[in-house]
Order: sequence, then structure tokens, then C-alpha cells
Amino acid sequence: MTRRVIKMPTPAGIGAGQTASVNLPLGLTYHALFLRMNVQAGDPAAAVDVPAADWGDYLDEIRVQVNGDTTIRIDAADLVKLNQFYGVSLVAGTLPLYLGRPWMRTIGGEDQTAYKTNGGIASLTVEIEVKTGVTVNSLVLYAQQGPGVTDQGMPLGWGPHLEINKFVHNQGVTGDAEISDIPRSAYSMMAMHFNTAAITGIEVTVDNRKVIENDKAIRDALAATIDRVPQSGMTHIDFLTEDRLIEALPMAVQDFRLKPTFTATGNFTIYAEAIKGA
Repeated sequence: MTRRVIKMPTPAGIGAGQTASVNLPLGLTYHALFLRMNVQAGDPAAAVDVPAADWGDYLDEIRVQVNGDTTIRIDAADLVKLNQFYGVSLVAGTLPLYLGRPWMRTIGGEDQTAYKTNGGIASLTVEIEVKTGVTVNSLVLYAQQGPGVTDQGMPLGWGPHLEINKFVHNQGVTGDAEISDIPRSAYSMMAMHFNTAAITGIEVTVDNRKVIENDKAIRDALAATIDRVPQSGMTHIDFLTEDRLIEALPMAVQDFRLKPTFTATGNFTIYAEAIKGA
């Protein structure tokens, strides 16, 4: 069946300084969401589709909630960079949020993290924080949807799915840090992203076993082999260096530690991309 791309219900609460929200219909499988936005910009002001580099000027945080629990939380400006890291070319006026992973090397890997809503789920909501001082001409949400049943007619209900969790790390001094408070449970980590480039070496240990030890040059070399595009102002830790979902790092462990070396201080955001069960 051809995947369809259709307009979702009109978000409520569109306006400067407000949080626009939309409840998505259930039953089908959501592979991607697309924000379509036109604003007044420039001097003199004119109606424009938001340029790819300017989403952070108009939107703050974007959230996806399932049954009232937040499964995805990311700033619009950082969502732009995550898309570009995965090689997605952005078109003015459209900001995609991929739930499935079309860049994976297998069909199963592409589809596994999509949001299957034909059972086991009571609500699916998207919230979009509009910045103050913004004149919104239009804000529309589109969805790319696939079937809600298998080829054998079995319902595709809520199960393994993409989550993007947002953490804040305070770095008071330059040099080596140790971050040991990332939650551990029965899920798998696909990638982690710091919203700063002020990191040189990175070490990751799991239950006292070193699984990553590299610097920026090595990270960039690994990224190039799978057509990733490291972003300015970001540091990426990609556990899927062969672009296969099966490589995601199991997090049902006793101890998980990030050991980055910082060249600057400040409050930094860490985005953790994970595949979680129901």
C-alpha cells in the first residue's frame, strides 16, 4: 500500500507565545510528521515560508506525547540539525520529524521505530511552542501514514518506537567530565547528541567495559562511511556505525557512563535517541 501524506486536524492555540497542540487520529502507522509554517518576516515584513536555518527563530520546543507521556522532546533549532546530520535536505517552510528511519539499511530497520497506533494507545498528541513576538500566517501539521495492519490483516498496535529524550548537563570546569545519570532500563540507545561542539575526546563505558573511545576526527570519519553530516555547534555519538538498527546499544545494564572532554563550560543539552518498547 502506498503511504499517504495528509493534513492533520488544525492545531489549537496557534499564536505568539502559545503552545499549539493537535490530537492525531489513531489507527494507522505514523512514519513521519511534517510541520508546515509561514510567517511574517523581514523589513518590510512579508509572508515567507520559514527558511531551514531559521526555525529556531520562530519555534521553541516540539513534543510528542502518547497517552499523556512525552516520548519526543526537542528544540526546533536542534531538530533541524538532527535532520541534517542524517542527510535530510530541508525545504523552506517544512520541518520533518521522522518517527521511522528511512536512512536505515533494512526495511525492518526503517519501519520498526514508526508509531503504530492500531491498538494499545489512547491518544497521540503533538505540541509546538511558538516564540513570543512571532506573527504566524499558518501552522499546519502533515503526517506520512502507512497501514494499520500487517499483510495478513493483523493489527499493528503500540510497541517498539522512537523516543528522543532531552537532558541538561551543567559543566562547571573545562576538562574531563563523567555523566552517569542517563536512565538505564529495557531499551536501546541509537545515538546521543550534545548541543555544543566544545568536546574533543569521548569515552563511553558500559558495566566497566569500554565501548567507545574516540576524538572528533574519528567520529567524523565514521560518520562519513554512512553519509552522516556532523553539524556545527553539535557533538554526535552514533552507536549505529553500520546503519543497522540491530546495533543499538542495550541499556538494561548496571552502569552506563559518558566521559566527554569539554573545552568550554556551561549548561548543555543532551538528546538521546532511543528505541523503546510499549
